[in-house]
Amino acid sequence: MKKEVILAIAIGFALGLVITFGIWTANKSLKNLPQPSPTSTSLTPAPTPNQTTNNQLTITSPEDELLTSSDTVTVSGKAAAGSTVVITSEDAEKVVPVDASGNFTSVVDLISGYNIITVFAYDPTGNESSQSLTVTYSTAKI
Repeated sequence: MKKEVILAIAIGFALGLVITFGIWTANKSLKNLPQPSPTSTSLTPAPTPNQTTNNQLTITSPEDELLTSSDTVTVSGKAAAGSTVVITSEDAEKVVPVDASGNFTSVVDLISGYNIITVFAYDPTGNESSQSLTVTYSTAKI
């Protein structure tokens, strides 16, 4: 029985020495690696599209913070004639035609709860204007 105990201690000691030597060698080789020197990179700012104030875009319907029991809402408003209007909601995105007077209208599907509807208008020269509003769809009786 003493032989097995002495043999187990000797094997454990040898295995511990091998593992310790491996860790010491790995740490030593990692310290000798050349460290990359920081390179200076000059970042050029990304060009931003021409963004104007919301004077080109007016949302007439619905009002902001509307609480409705209908699962759809009609978004209408006025933008510069010849503009492209994009309406984004929680559920979809729509490109809406603008008539010669600058009026647009579209029906937007709502999901249950809060819906953030954002209307973007892009005029023919590339200027962008946007407006966001929140519509809450709930069938609960208040």
